[in-house]
Amino acid sequence: MSRAREELARAQAELMRALELGEPVPSGFDAERVRATADTLLAKRRRGVRRAWPVLERALGESFAGEFDAWARANPPRAFEPHAGVEGYRFALALLEQGRLPRQAEAEVLGFGVRWRITPTGGLAPRWGLVLRMLRMGEQRRWRWAVRLPGGRVLRGRLPGG
Repeated sequence: MSRAREELARAQAELMRALELGEPVPSGFDAERVRATADTLLAKRRRGVRRAWPVLERALGESFAGEFDAWARANPPRAFEPHAGVEGYRFALALLEQGRLPRQAEAEVLGFGVRWRITPTGGLAPRWGLVLRMLRMGEQRRWRWAVRLPGGRVLRGRLPGG
């Protein structure tokens, strides 16, 4: 690879880190425009997740934007994950791991896992047949389950004492 191409590749990588992670803007780029573009891209991601996960957005209320923005800055979009539903699922799972997933959104997280599968390209495909999903949720970290029956009906519950 020529030196000019190496420099271009380095500058592009730095620009992407500035846009996705908020790292310093590389020399030769207008810092104000790069930051404005980064803010626009973040707002677009937030809007997509809001539309794909309305129950989660309502459950978080006023804190949704701040919570999502903080998570999104630490978790840049994956090139192979173009669907906002997938990104919302990743965000919800992060909240669950931290013990901060609102109770009102638990059923939505379980339902997503039994209704949809994430394709290798990051899209969504409907699940068919019998599907079982179990997660530890809530303040007591009890096991919750969801089953998608053939035909699409979803049943939910929790294990006793667990």
